[in-house]
Amino acid sequence: MQPDRLDALGPRRSRAEFLLMGAIALVALLVFAVLAEFGQQRHLHQRTIETVAISRNMRSDTLAIMQSLTDVKAARLLQETYNSTDVRLQADAAAADVRAQIELLQQQAAIDPELEATSARIAALIEADLSPQPNLRPAEIAVRSTSFRAELRTEITRLLTRANAINDAAREEERRSRERLDATTIALGVLALVAAALGALAVRGERARWRLARDAAEAARAAAAEADAAKTRFLAVASHDMRQPLHALTLYLTALERRVETTEARDILTKMERATQSMVGMFGTLLDLARVQSGAITPEFAPTPLQPIIDRIIAEHPGRTIEAAPTTLSIETDETLFERALSNLVVNAMKHGGGAARIEIATSGQAVDISVIDNGPGIAREDQERMFEEFVRLERSKGDGLGLGLAIVRRISNLLNMPLRLDSAPGHGARFTLRARRANGAATQNGEVASRGVAGANVLLLDDDMLAREAVAGTLRDLGAMVQACANEAEINLALQTGFRADLLVMDLRIDGALQGLDITRRVRARFDPPPPAIMITGDTDPDTLTQLRASGFGWLIKPIDADALSALASTQLANTT
Repeated sequence: MQPDRLDALGPRRSRAEFLLMGAIALVALLVFAVLAEFGQQRHLHQRTIETVAISRNMRSDTLAIMQSLTDVKAARLLQETYNSTDVRLQADAAAADVRAQIELLQQQAAIDPELEATSARIAALIEADLSPQPNLRPAEIAVRSTSFRAELRTEITRLLTRANAINDAAREEERRSRERLDATTIALGVLALVAAALGALAVRGERARWRLARDAAEAARAAAAEADAAKTRFLAVASHDMRQPLHALTLYLTALERRVETTEARDILTKMERATQSMVGMFGTLLDLARVQSGAITPEFAPTPLQPIIDRIIAEHPGRTIEAAPTTLSIETDETLFERALSNLVVNAMKHGGGAARIEIATSGQAVDISVIDNGPGIAREDQERMFEEFVRLERSKGDGLGLGLAIVRRISNLLNMPLRLDSAPGHGARFTLRARRANGAATQNGEVASRGVAGANVLLLDDDMLAREAVAGTLRDLGAMVQACANEAEINLALQTGFRADLLVMDLRIDGALQGLDITRRVRARFDPPPPAIMITGDTDPDTLTQLRASGFGWLIKPIDADALSALASTQLANTT
């Protein structure tokens, strides 16, 4: 019977082997399916990363193009006034920068026919705008410029919308691929129960692959964090370098204003100043938005009186009607950030209210409501949320602008934990309200100090940028000061060795690429008894830098500065030493 038993067991063993081989084959098929899906997932993930990067770059590139176009307009305005080789070369260089940025945008748009077509239209629009039109009258130029801005804004919006759609589609495809991978993995696990040994191996393989995916995700998050840190570092450097020419240009225009005599020249100069201020405002707005987005701003809360802030905002807009009742209230906030938000609301109100705005303040317990009201056309309910999005300008908007003012207000209000409310209806104007917390402690407020002026004072000036140094020195000399201008600490030492006695130090913070202005200032002051007062000038707006400036006890100004601000602070510093 032994052989019979072996024969009986033989077929059973063969069937078991057959089932095992079938299970192995199915497992192998599923393994291949999993591997294929995993490879596709990795490919889609990489493509999604690349698509997101291209979409982000397109947004930043369009911002750079808009800024470069502003530079071209400014350069050409200078060219119309001063027909010199340097000015013409500056205008040509600015136009070349725009064309280079357009070429880069078109290279990135090659991933999609619609993006490619839209970028080609943008390039054609800009090239037509850059082409000289000597026979056009001023009215025709203005109409053409308005049409160009509208068409360019439309095409850029279309470009960014399509880029975001491609981005969303890539993410959706990646999600579906991940779902397929998950389903295949579950089937593999079920079949692995039939073939335990193979199942164990498959599970270990899957775990290993998932660990690789997790490690890749962690590496991607670390890379993103490093990219954000790099962006913050770039902002600190770019802020200074980009502010330098605006800083010099503002002061040169002020100096020029005191030297022109003809009505025609003054009219041209007024237009130049208006264009410069518009450029300064747009640059400041873009930089504010970038700093808030990057998380580079840390609010410094302190009891803050409202009246000085309102007074400064009113003074910034001479000739405009800004109504505000006097107030003695103080709130708990970061003074600089809150003033930026309130100023943006006032500018928005004047833009839509015919140059007029009203500030109202009301209290409810510990809450203080600061409202900015205009008598403009009002905002429809369906548009009220869109008003706070970046680069959104409704049909009622007039004048130049990037559509960022209210977006910055909302981001600052979130940063300050200060709720923002909009009440408006078509035909009934708009009311924007910031709700702050009333300050419990006493607010510090600088009283007015009698100023003896800058005339006759010996001023030691330090700035390693030649244009900025000459501009500041010229402004101080126009104010009656005697100026010793130096490019570095070695030149300062030489000036002091020849017997120059400084009544006031005006020092740039960044010298030779490093933030060493404070250290140089302290060393120079230590050589005098008593030490002269000092004013620090900087284009660096990193929170750590501003904290150091506040702690230094010196006066300080953020570039670009104007002659009035420099004169006022210099006079105050000199008065405090008498």
